[in-house]
Amino acid sequence: MGSLYFIIRWLVFMFRDKMMRFMVGRNGVDQLGRATTWLALLLMLTTMLTHSAMVYLLALLLIIYSYFRMMSRNISKRYLENQRYLQITDRIRPFLNKVEFKWQSTIRKVANWFSQRKYYRFYKCPNCHQKLRVPKGHGKIEITCKRCSTRFIKKS
Repeated sequence: MGSLYFIIRWLVFMFRDKMMRFMVGRNGVDQLGRATTWLALLLMLTTMLTHSAMVYLLALLLIIYSYFRMMSRNISKRYLENQRYLQITDRIRPFLNKVEFKWQSTIRKVANWFSQRKYYRFYKCPNCHQKLRVPKGHGKIEITCKRCSTRFIKKS
């Protein structure tokens, strides 16, 4: 079993090495390429809901364009295209970064809650709606809210 692990690691290393050598002198992924790929993914999801052939064709063209940009050896031209894209989106990128940060923090909070739910129960204070965490397995307990000092009884 151990030798299989080392063979797989060696194959992954060799594939990564070949890909790195293949991408030398090529443009790779930049902000414009990332944006076109995300837009294509969004259009693909839209196609699943609307079954529109035009939206599907547009998504396919965006994916092809994105791969063309990644594999292109004309780095100076791709750099200028990316700079133009960055200038156009200069005003909305800070807003999108804030939205992305909010999504990431929400995902982190949900993951944290999900990992703690095995050992704790979560309740809301009936008075101020503060979230409270109490350990599981203590039967009926009196919970005191730390914010408003309201006391209430719940099963833990």
